[in-house]
Amino acid sequence: MAKVGRKCLDLPPEILLEVFRYLTAEEKASVRATCKYLQQLVDHPSLWLFNTVILQNIKSCDSHFWRTLKKRKIRAVDIKKATQTDLQKLVCLLPDLIAVTINAKLKPEQLHSLSSLAKLQKLQLSNSELILNQELLLELGTFKQLTHLVLCSSEFCPEISLWHLVKLKQLRVLVLQYTLDQLSLSSLRYILFRLPRLRALSLCNIDMRSDLSLCFTPPDVEDCKEMGCNDFEPLCIARLQLDKLSVLDSINQPLSEAALKQLSTVRSLSASCSWLRVYSKRNFVHSLLENLPHVSDLDLSWTGPFEEYAKLMPSQLESLNLTSSRLSDVDMQFLSKSSGKSLRHLNIALCSGVTETMLKLLPEQFPSLRTLDLR
Repeated sequence: MAKVGRKCLDLPPEILLEVFRYLTAEEKASVRATCKYLQQLVDHPSLWLFNTVILQNIKSCDSHFWRTLKKRKIRAVDIKKATQTDLQKLVCLLPDLIAVTINAKLKPEQLHSLSSLAKLQKLQLSNSELILNQELLLELGTFKQLTHLVLCSSEFCPEISLWHLVKLKQLRVLVLQYTLDQLSLSSLRYILFRLPRLRALSLCNIDMRSDLSLCFTPPDVEDCKEMGCNDFEPLCIARLQLDKLSVLDSINQPLSEAALKQLSTVRSLSASCSWLRVYSKRNFVHSLLENLPHVSDLDLSWTGPFEEYAKLMPSQLESLNLTSSRLSDVDMQFLSKSSGKSLRHLNIALCSGVTETMLKLLPEQFPSLRTLDLR
């Protein structure tokens, strides 16, 4: 080892660990290969707190690999391929997992293999071939300790109902990235008012013929009978407490007054949708912006001309994403008038209509601006 390298070994381990925090995974691997002492330091759990290990094929992982993960106290994995036996092995070797992402086709019995992970808080099922059916949702309802649940799929059963998820009382974040029809919205309506800790909700591909307002208004007993819910459970909350709402790739009519009242606590709003470019009518985005004046984080990327919403910007807006929108000097003047004093982060990447004059005026129009994305 070079003289400089030997001098590095004289540094206290706390200093070395602090330096290693800035290394990439590849750089850590290079350092780890130099000697046993550095190998032990690189495997210290503090360096791997927020790392997710990608498991392409669990069968190919040997005992040395699993020992290394145990030393590092890995708490999050992303599974690309696994059988039920593989998942059982994973649970046995890494029983303290907190976050699991499965990017593979999954059956209820395979999902059941993860039920013994007592510390599991975040579960994501993401696969184009994943079939969301009642059996899978019933199994999901047994993971009562979950705080984050993400379901992404392009295949779903037409009669799917989400009411099994009402058992997840600790849930704080719910992401549903699949086409939501009227029945799905009805069952979502049922569970939203029975998840007292829910703070973030993300929806996607809402059918134009469905009523988005439906899922934000309290249901009654008759609504529950229609969706096949046999065990009616009383409401946990009278009003939703959402901080963050995302409605992506969807076109829908303006929300009802009752629904908008339930969303009054929303501070972060995302309504990214390329379809809105060709939809000239007043839509749900207009009604949200008109009735949620306290939104501070707004994402309107891929929504077409910004002039549609420029006059509706909240006065407390701090972050705005307008990626791939169409801008004009007039739009920016309206934005400056409403949010000029508060705006700190602006993303106008891939936007058309951006001129040199517009950019020169930004410091004057937005004196609090800290970050600007022009990619």
